[in-house]
Amino acid sequence: MDKPQNIAILGYGLMGASLALGLKKRGFTGRILGYARREETRLQALESGVADEVFADPAEAVRDADIVVVCVPIWTIAKLAEQIVGALKPGAVVTDVGSTKSELLKTMGPLFAASEACFVGSHPIAGSEKTGIEAGDPDLYEGRLTVVCPSADTPAEAEQAVSSLWKSAGSEVVEMSPEVHDAMLASTSHLPHMVAAALARSVADGDSANKADFCGTGFRDTTRVASGSADMWVDIIDTNRAALEAELDRFNEELQGLIQILRSGNGDDIRNWLEGAAGDRNEILKLNRFLKK
Repeated sequence: MDKPQNIAILGYGLMGASLALGLKKRGFTGRILGYARREETRLQALESGVADEVFADPAEAVRDADIVVVCVPIWTIAKLAEQIVGALKPGAVVTDVGSTKSELLKTMGPLFAASEACFVGSHPIAGSEKTGIEAGDPDLYEGRLTVVCPSADTPAEAEQAVSSLWKSAGSEVVEMSPEVHDAMLASTSHLPHMVAAALARSVADGDSANKADFCGTGFRDTTRVASGSADMWVDIIDTNRAALEAELDRFNEELQGLIQILRSGNGDDIRNWLEGAAGDRNEILKLNRFLKK
């Protein structure tokens, strides 16, 4: 970032703690102010150095902040914004880490309309199935992509402040409209999570105790993200239903095609289907600039 600033982080789970640690590791010399609902988390934030000062009241945490980053589930972002908007100083910029943007911006637009502060949505494409402040990783955002989603009336300096923040944490930044972002992430992030969850449920159905020892690394690796926070994911699904439904319909067509191959195809058909899938995966990973490590 261009100069030391006061940054308020609201929510000290994986994303908030990792942002604070990442900024400090990369030379940020401003103050990091924090908000956490639980006293235990507030104490941990101070002891672990992820905040210079922590508050039980989100409005108190943002009074001196130049940038506010809300690191909680999507609908909680909207609730916290209602609590802090009156306490923000003129020129303050609020952003978030939510995985969907369109529905959130419908709430944020009217909320910030009369404010001298502004909201600019962002989404760092980084994370883990781990949760809590102790999962904080100073390199979580290093070499990852963050999407910034300004609205039509977002001031250029506010968009630049949010972009600069994520670059300071190690991210590469791309700008995208909220609608395009939500459609893209429905395919690349939300669908894989729902498929992993459905797979875990399907395998466990009936007799999980007897099946457990027969589940190898394929089950573990394929279903890893299904262990993520339900609180976070229920908001993601709720705010991106249409796009996710379209992706699930497309996925169902793929499954029905596979079922048809199993019913009437021969070994060559199965081989071609598997080789095609391997080729698709390898090509995506080859082209991806952010999953090299």
